[in-house]
Amino acid sequence: MARAKHVEIREWIEHEIQSGRLSIGDRLPTERELMDQFDVSRNPVQTAMSKLVETGLVQRRRGSGTIVASTGLRSSLLRLLHASTDGPEVEGIHRVVGTRVVAAESHPLSADLFSAGTPVAELVRIKLDSTGAGIVVERCVVDLTLVPDILNQDLAVLTTAAYYSSHGIEQLHASSVLSAAHLTADDAKHLELDTTTPVVRQLRTLHTGNGLPIERLEMLFHPTKLTLEVTQIEH
Repeated sequence: MARAKHVEIREWIEHEIQSGRLSIGDRLPTERELMDQFDVSRNPVQTAMSKLVETGLVQRRRGSGTIVASTGLRSSLLRLLHASTDGPEVEGIHRVVGTRVVAAESHPLSADLFSAGTPVAELVRIKLDSTGAGIVVERCVVDLTLVPDILNQDLAVLTTAAYYSSHGIEQLHASSVLSAAHLTADDAKHLELDTTTPVVRQLRTLHTGNGLPIERLEMLFHPTKLTLEVTQIEH
């Protein structure tokens, strides 16, 4: 399935920042330049820019256009708590650390979720900021009997909820628990932290519309490189 154009544009800009070709204070290409480069209308460009502004990665300045703002990122806490089908919960580039297939009962994230003997795919990724430093460890286990080809996808850009939707699995129900946690040695290395440093841990479980569990996701957030925000809409 082809990626949406606004996702392609956003990821290209993120890569330019991560690679160092765009630095803090540099001006991004104009809307017209991006429209010509990606052969798109104005709408996908504006959508990509809006999402980048939301993360804090870029900033619009009157008279200067859109510039690279910082390496720190912001993310909506409400978006994290739900299963997003229009892009990743935390914007940025992934580094895939590893994948494996195991029996559900042998993995701590899936042992109490799936029936014994259920094959589950584990996907471990690190979300990177614009400098290439780790800001989130993402560890996901998925029921392979429902989506047997998930590990054959482009895992660096995969958004699982969108993938499920494209395969006819919709009306996902999400439940999340937020808690404080300490890191394992491997996870601490990914985030360049000491194992004694407390971090925020999110554990999110997805069920299909008919009540079947399909995924459990663990996210470990760097305590200083990502800001979680909640915006309340007044009625």
